[in-house]
Amino acid sequence: GLAVNSNSNSRGAGAHHSNQQGGGGRNSSDLKNGRKELRGLGQVAEVDSGLAMDINPMKHVTGSSTDTWTGGEESLFRVLYKVFPGNYCAIAQMMVSKLCNQVYEKAALEREYLDTDLQKEYTPPKKKKKKQQHRMWSNHCKKIQLKKDNGPEPVHNYFPCDHPGQPCDDSCPCLKATNFCEKFCLCPSDCTNRFPGCRCKAQCTTKQCPCFLAVRECDPDLCTLCGADQYDVSKISCRNHMVQRGLGKKLFMAPSDVAGWGIFIKDSAFKNEFISEYCGEIISQDEADRRGKVYDKYMCSFLFNLNNEYVVDATRKGNKIRFANHSINPNCTAKVLMVNGDHRIGIFAKRYIQPGEELFFDYRYGPTEQLRFVGIEREMEFL
Repeated sequence: GLAVNSNSNSRGAGAHHSNQQGGGGRNSSDLKNGRKELRGLGQVAEVDSGLAMDINPMKHVTGSSTDTWTGGEESLFRVLYKVFPGNYCAIAQMMVSKLCNQVYEKAALEREYLDTDLQKEYTPPKKKKKKQQHRMWSNHCKKIQLKKDNGPEPVHNYFPCDHPGQPCDDSCPCLKATNFCEKFCLCPSDCTNRFPGCRCKAQCTTKQCPCFLAVRECDPDLCTLCGADQYDVSKISCRNHMVQRGLGKKLFMAPSDVAGWGIFIKDSAFKNEFISEYCGEIISQDEADRRGKVYDKYMCSFLFNLNNEYVVDATRKGNKIRFANHSINPNCTAKVLMVNGDHRIGIFAKRYIQPGEELFFDYRYGPTEQLRFVGIEREMEFL
């Protein structure tokens, strides 16, 4: 250990002696060759590599041959990279304990981190775009609130608008159907009627979220702050994406005490938690009227209104949730959501549901049908 210290001191003394012989400075040729322009920082940010050699009292030390990096060396490397970006030899001279090729390999491994760090440091903020985006969000929330205040309006099917060279005014099919322009529309991206998504950082289950307020699920292409664009479900804080991912509950079919077959839930469900999607054939309203007359004769119908143009028929093609019976005091509620441009029916828990409990939701019967089924339910409650 003493021999190493004495050798290192002698090397440092030799370096000091050589500086004295050189007159305490460098000639013009060394100064010219030592300067190196940094890539990406312009003419102002120039670094004198010769100065870095003079600052280092151990400039003849070539560094260690080990590739292991300690925490202190990594921190020092990241700080020096901001001062000498791309100048690996200058960084190696300042670090002393690493070679130029080792610094180069380390920079290649952390290229993504270093580039983003420099970009954050040298990129000026875009204030105008932020103000414009905030104004668009404000107008968007006002439109949603006006639709809610005016009462329930008929829900129309969404068709992408295509009117090249014309803005989205009163002649736009999206505005005529009281729909927002979606990402599938051919209108410009800065359209005032285009749905911009949400910027929530929570679960998106309150009216503070524009998507939840507009009765739609978060779009993975638009809602990035809430985590709706993440593939791993464990990394998502948003809870307004269950229908499009099919994250429902396990259901079982068994004879019901109310009428025919019933559907039962395996695990418990909290209030407003997604249970299942009501699936089936998508048919027109005219076809639904024709089939409804046939289903009425058999006293069994699985028709569910999707919007003003289409109906979901789960008679021939559907899933287990179609066996959920009607109740005047249901534990589930049905909701028609806009999911990536399509209307889809989701069944959600209206209250806390215990494991093994039968599922009910309101069919919204007419006056005659409601009297008949409500009588059956009240008789079962009395028994």
